[in-house]
Amino acid sequence: MSETFRIDFEPLGRRGAALPGQTLLDAAQAAGVGLASVCGGAGTCEECRVRLAAGTLTPPTLVEQSALSKGDLAAGFRLACQAEPLSNVKLDLPPESLTSAQRLQVEGVETDIVVKPAVYTPGAYGLAVDIGTTKLAAYLVRLETGKTVAKAGAMNPQIAFGEDVISRIAYAGREPDGAGNLQKVLVETLNNMLLEMCASASVSPDSILDAVLVGNTVMHHLFVGLPVEQLGHAPFTPAITSPLNIPASSLGLILGSGANVYLPPVVAGYVGADHIAMLLATEAWASPLNILAIDIGTNTEISVVSNGKVTCCSCASGPAFEGAHIHEGMRASPGAIERARWSEGIILWQSIGDLPPVGICGSGILDVVAALQDGKLIKPTGVLKAITGSEIVLVPAAQTGLGRDLVVTRKDIHEIQLAKSAIRVGLEILLQNSGLTYTDLDEFIVAGAFGTYLDLRSAVRTGMFPPLPLKCFQQVGTAAGIGAKQMLISVNKRIEAETIARQIDYVELTSQKDFTPLFMKHLCFEI
Repeated sequence: MSETFRIDFEPLGRRGAALPGQTLLDAAQAAGVGLASVCGGAGTCEECRVRLAAGTLTPPTLVEQSALSKGDLAAGFRLACQAEPLSNVKLDLPPESLTSAQRLQVEGVETDIVVKPAVYTPGAYGLAVDIGTTKLAAYLVRLETGKTVAKAGAMNPQIAFGEDVISRIAYAGREPDGAGNLQKVLVETLNNMLLEMCASASVSPDSILDAVLVGNTVMHHLFVGLPVEQLGHAPFTPAITSPLNIPASSLGLILGSGANVYLPPVVAGYVGADHIAMLLATEAWASPLNILAIDIGTNTEISVVSNGKVTCCSCASGPAFEGAHIHEGMRASPGAIERARWSEGIILWQSIGDLPPVGICGSGILDVVAALQDGKLIKPTGVLKAITGSEIVLVPAAQTGLGRDLVVTRKDIHEIQLAKSAIRVGLEILLQNSGLTYTDLDEFIVAGAFGTYLDLRSAVRTGMFPPLPLKCFQQVGTAAGIGAKQMLISVNKRIEAETIARQIDYVELTSQKDFTPLFMKHLCFEI
């Protein structure tokens, strides 16, 4: 029996398989990954370029040696229709090689603020960026007016080196100049996004004279070249927490002459400037109400605001909500199931673009688990009932884009149990430390790209969120990016962000005596 090699397609988060003798393009097509291949795999269109991030492929063919430069080949670029795996491999797929773009969230709820930029040069523009572990959101802004003239979203190219911050910390420490590689690919992508926005708005990069970038602490440290090894183990101490002003040229950003990059303060090893920016944009931190604000991602940050005090924590919710570690998981791309509901004895589903489904994204798998609860197909422990076995067919082969059944497994349910329990424990401990219960909350703010698309009913049904009335929830989009924009056009907002960072009280969840019993309790479902 021939060995099957696993193929990891990033940044889609899609997994496939190939037998010896099959090309990467064969594996992509079997996995429902839309790689461009106008020539049908003959190697003449040169559109199926991929980059090898890990593993071993067959040597470059004569077709590849003709189509790709020596520099490209040395950097790991190959034609998917020509290369065959010789081991498990991880591939980095350039956006231009994909037939359909991923859905990227760059919108957020905005409020009017007084424009008072740090740079007053007439005709100057600024750049605001939210560097997420998975996704990037960038905004080009006219500094005199505060008007956004262009915006762009992209996948964080560091995904090719690790899906979460822990794996990237490990890569940075394990590989020669690993941290430098992570910084380089990020800056290259940011520069490409910048040029794209400048072209769309007819703006010269030379006129961009200021920038504000926010991100979690690991993204922050990698971007500016600070060490990250100490963030991988207790007590997870940042190398620096104070705000930074750094010349853009020293970071490799192609901004105007003399442009600086402002990075707001970080709070702790896993609560970064992005969370500060979210609290700033939503104005939650200064509210007289009892507010819980959460930004859900691979790492989830939560704050509770009560009686003028802000208490925060971070939860290792894992990459399940990006579709990773899910059997049929993928990120939010065309063909991903994004909605599901139990109805009259079956699970109804909807895919992005209404295409034949090829996988399930984060919001979809949460909906599916809620539907399994409604259909009484799982036990409180998450075990599928005997009539369904270890997996359940969500979409039969005839309706998928895979040529086979699309299934949900017991392990998928377990991944959601771990993620939702981590988040619920964070909520409960912060509420306890603030002397509150969830019934005392006036408002529950949900931020972040995943938070934009999740169905609140499923979040409550699975127990990830407490059973509050839906009117208490407010989904605000990419609030961290909006906060970065506010700091770009207002020095007062920078001062405000630094005030938040000084006043916020960080709670290390794993040091709390109730952590383990609460985590075990919330692993279970209410059926």
